[in-house]
Amino acid sequence: MNNTKIEYQKRLSEVEIYFDTLTLLDKGSCKIVCVDIIGNQINKDVDADLSTILKANGFLLLYNLVEATMRNSIKAIFNSVHSKCLTFKHFTDNIRKIWIKQEIKNIQQDDILSLSKKILENELLVFQAECVNISGNIDAQKIRDIAKQFGFQESKNGRDLVTIKDKRNKLAHGEFTFSEIGKECAISDLIRYKDSTKNYLDDVLDKIENYIKDEGFKV
Repeated sequence: MNNTKIEYQKRLSEVEIYFDTLTLLDKGSCKIVCVDIIGNQINKDVDADLSTILKANGFLLLYNLVEATMRNSIKAIFNSVHSKCLTFKHFTDNIRKIWIKQEIKNIQQDDILSLSKKILENELLVFQAECVNISGNIDAQKIRDIAKQFGFQESKNGRDLVTIKDKRNKLAHGEFTFSEIGKECAISDLIRYKDSTKNYLDDVLDKIENYIKDEGFKV
């Protein structure tokens, strides 16, 4: 879990740097100043079009923070599970269901005997992080669903995550341009989204850390 928190802080730092720069756009006219290798200075105004594009990009950064944090948290849970060398009988029903769903996803009839042997002969179980699919679809409701799947405590609020997910998906799938998305949101709204996302993820990580520490995946 330490690696998960380190990665979270690294990505959060990137978000903070970007959003600190965005706040400058509210303070007056801004420009980019570049000095080339022979000392010539080139200036470019940050006009309304560029400003809206920069704002829209904030949704991509926030969504990336949320999805990466949850993906790494799931890996942290499974890493802890694997380090305990546990068999089917040791797990809670929640974890058993996750493993069975993983195993039967592409199962053939001849594999049923092999699956049964893993359970009956107390073989060590292996989990793939990809067995919990979150790609492109992560918001507070999805995180609550994951909490129920694993059996760790759910975090409250997080309502802004659905807006972040929707804006990100509209950009990723080409439904709207960056300018169109950026025009819909003030910088003050983006800062609020950023702060609420941080507070929510902090709480989620604390609950997952307690789940791992208490071995909540065991009977």
